[in-house]
Amino acid sequence: MERDPGAGARGERVGGGGSGGGTRVDVTAPAGSAVAIGDTLAAGAGALDTVRVRGTGASLVTPLGGSATVVRAGAAQATLAAPAAPRLGAVTVLGRAGWEAKFVAAALEERGWSVRLRVAVAPGIDVTQGAAEAFDTATTAAVVVLDSGAVDAATAARVARYVRQGGGLVLAGDAAAASSLRTLAAGDVGAVEAGVPGALDDGTPERGLALFPVAPHADAVPLERRGAHVAVAARRVGAGRVVQAGYVETWRWRMAAADDAPAAHRAWWARVVAAAAYAPVSTVPNATDETLGVGAVSNARSSSNDPAPLADAIAALGSPSAAPSTARGRTPTGPRPSDGALATLAGAALLAEVASRRLRGRR
Repeated sequence: MERDPGAGARGERVGGGGSGGGTRVDVTAPAGSAVAIGDTLAAGAGALDTVRVRGTGASLVTPLGGSATVVRAGAAQATLAAPAAPRLGAVTVLGRAGWEAKFVAAALEERGWSVRLRVAVAPGIDVTQGAAEAFDTATTAAVVVLDSGAVDAATAARVARYVRQGGGLVLAGDAAAASSLRTLAAGDVGAVEAGVPGALDDGTPERGLALFPVAPHADAVPLERRGAHVAVAARRVGAGRVVQAGYVETWRWRMAAADDAPAAHRAWWARVVAAAAYAPVSTVPNATDETLGVGAVSNARSSSNDPAPLADAIAALGSPSAAPSTARGRTPTGPRPSDGALATLAGAALLAEVASRRLRGRR
């Protein structure tokens, strides 16, 4: 790219449903160039945001979604049609009846997610909202387990199968300590650490929540820390993703005195669920009215969503050929000794070894 000063862009819908989503725009441009982003509605008012490229490109997330996005890098300009919102499944929330289940479900619904809910009100008695027992990637984007007593062994087995098939799972609080869910967890659950008194109202609300620290497994990635502890971690399990968040009673954050506390609580839960959720990626090419400067190169028409990668590879490269034979793989062509002859030779060799040891004074 630095030898050929061109630019290109592609758009991708990200985030949850409703008003919580946005568009991620990936731009390729020479290092040091300024990339401006706007939309067709505000074209006369100039760019809505500008970034400086450090390497060979930049990635921006913008709430633009209703109209086409215009990206400019030097003399090059690309217009991206608004990506279609992906068809996301519902989020299933499993927990005990209480404030946490109530406000987690409310936060996700307010961010545009369709929520199914199953809460235990007494041993053997559950209250459900929607088809809370449906665990499949066709209808479910993620499953959220709020505590270690929220699922039994049978439900945990179905959740594990769903995750390995590509589904998303969020283990909150001490949920990862449940014996039936430990194989899915991103890490071990540490001893609970109390929150800092008054921190819920001082601009750092996460410090005010109780926390079960996460000791990440070797294949897990820490996503959020609180002091010396890992608060949120994620890992791959089969084709799916698991996010483990150790915070307890996050509803206290929503009820804090700060004016933006409910919005911050909603945004945090939306990020956690989005990090795990199964969601098809919607990628769109440039609009047909794309204009490029002299020497500009556009890769906006490339897409990572190949519906038939194997068929396309065979069409481009030809059918796979058999591996060449090697000396190790040759089939013997000479006469094969009989089993009796081999046994006789082995016995003779053993007698010779015994005689040799006796002659040398060994036993």
